[in-house]
Amino acid sequence: MIIIDAWDKGVNPTGNSTNPSNWDFSSSFFFAGAVVTTIGFGNLSPSTVGGQVFCVFYALVGIPLNLTFLNTLGRSLNGYLKRVERSGQKSNNKQVMKIFAMVFFLILGTVLFLVFPPLIFSHVEGWTYGESFYFAFITLSTIGFGDYVVGTDPGKHYISIYRSLAGVWIVVGLAWLALLFNLGSRAMEQIFQMKRQRKNPKLEVKHDPKKDDCT
Repeated sequence: MIIIDAWDKGVNPTGNSTNPSNWDFSSSFFFAGAVVTTIGFGNLSPSTVGGQVFCVFYALVGIPLNLTFLNTLGRSLNGYLKRVERSGQKSNNKQVMKIFAMVFFLILGTVLFLVFPPLIFSHVEGWTYGESFYFAFITLSTIGFGDYVVGTDPGKHYISIYRSLAGVWIVVGLAWLALLFNLGSRAMEQIFQMKRQRKNPKLEVKHDPKKDDCT
């Protein structure tokens, strides 16, 4: 009965002095990030009425703000990407530069968010690299099964900011995904326009100057 009560209050009964509670600042920061990104790993949840009420209002405000932040950050990265494209238009083919810029951001983002972080998780958590990569993908795709969560092993001593840094990685990684979705959407639009042009050569492709603005 005591163990169940402790678990309901967020205390890990198998923990030790180095990890006495799931609700220290780092874990709470990680939980807040999981809420506003709608990942919801399921390993942490408020158990008191006050905490549950606050969580509802926090989510109602935090989720739209996070979506706005990710959208703004994604557009900013997209604007930078367009500047990279324009810088090479004088000496190179425009289409080649677009492809190069997209490949560059894809490779760089993949390394920063899906290749390098799993190395850290594998070292700290004792997971295989495959398990760590699986966690990274499931997290950044906002699926969040909760079968793998960082900083939850009671037998390990984590640095205080470990889970906070993981929360920052999640937010920035989601912004990178937003950029990829934006690029993918643009690429699909161009493909459809090219197909329509081939079917009807007299049809001119409409150009929207707003899409080229660097925001």
